[in-house]
Amino acid sequence: MIDSLNHIRGALTTLRAQSGIHRPFTFPDAHKISEGLFLSAWTHWEEFLHELLEVDLATDPQGFLRKDISRFRVRAAPERLAERLLSHPDAPDKFVEWDYSNVYARAESFLAAGHRYPQSLPRSNDLAFLKRIRNGIAHRSDRAKESFLSLARGNPFNLHAAQMRGITVGRFVFSHHWNGGFILEASLQLIEDSATILVP
Repeated sequence: MIDSLNHIRGALTTLRAQSGIHRPFTFPDAHKISEGLFLSAWTHWEEFLHELLEVDLATDPQGFLRKDISRFRVRAAPERLAERLLSHPDAPDKFVEWDYSNVYARAESFLAAGHRYPQSLPRSNDLAFLKRIRNGIAHRSDRAKESFLSLARGNPFNLHAAQMRGITVGRFVFSHHWNGGFILEASLQLIEDSATILVP
C-alpha cells in the first residue's frame, strides 16, 4: 500500500507542477484529477484493511477459523474461507463496509484476544473526515453533498463564505490546508500513518 501512496504522491507532485496559467492543466483540471487521486488512496486504504483482516483470520491459530477447523483439505482453503466470511456474507444484496470501526468489530468477533487492531486508531476522527470527503466524491446525493459542505465549513477547516463559493471536493483537497500542508497530501500521510500502526 505504501508503494501505491508514493505513486499517488508522485502523480500529485507532477500535477501541481503542471497546473495553472500557461500550463498543461487548468486548475479545474487539477481539481478533477485530485478527486481521482483521493479516491485511489481511500480505495487502497479499504483494500489494505480488508486484506489484512483476511490474512489474520486465515492464519490466527486461536481465531474463529483455525480454532474451530483444525484440518483443511487443500492448502489455500483457509484463505478462501476467510475471504468468503469477511467479504460478502450477504452478497449480492449487501455491500460490506470497510470503515475501521467495522474492521475492529469483526476482529473482535473472529480473532483471538490480543489481535493487532486497537479499538480506535489515534486519528480516528480525522479518518472520519476522509470518509466524508470520499463520499462527497463518490456519491452525488444531497446527503453526501451537505455532509461535505458542513465539513468544509466546520472545524478544523473553517472555510469562510468566500472560500465556499463554488467549492468542489477536488478544489477543497487540492487548494486548502490542513495540518500544515494541503489537504490531499495530509490525507495521504494520515492513511500511511494509520496503516503503519497496524503493520509497523
